[in-house]
Amino acid sequence: MKKYIFYYLLLALLIACKGNVNQQDLIGKWNYISYEYQNKSLNKPYANIALQTPFIVFNIDGSAAIYSSGKVLSKGSYQLDGKIIKYTEVLPDGQKRKIPFLIKELNDKQLIFQTMDAEVKIITAAKERN
Repeated sequence: MKKYIFYYLLLALLIACKGNVNQQDLIGKWNYISYEYQNKSLNKPYANIALQTPFIVFNIDGSAAIYSSGKVLSKGSYQLDGKIIKYTEVLPDGQKRKIPFLIKELNDKQLIFQTMDAEVKIITAAKERN
């Protein structure tokens, strides 16, 4: 009986650990490869990723920035809460806007995350190697 309890606790621990993302794994530059709307019926034009070369950078100090077409689109800070990236964008007038992202998959080569608003967008990005 004790053996089964041990295995049950071990399994529960492994499942619980799987739900969190390590900040160290997120740090770096992530180049967007593709994106799509979760709701396929949305009739919205897709940006040309090859032309705009969008990417997001997560820094070790908790700062982050989103770039496209060689320009900064957004700057702010982030915190991890399980699989949620809590991004706080600092707007030009100094106001702040909270934008959560859900991490669907993260490994040393690829990040798949999605917006958490009404028009859910799923973004796939590749980690840039130095």
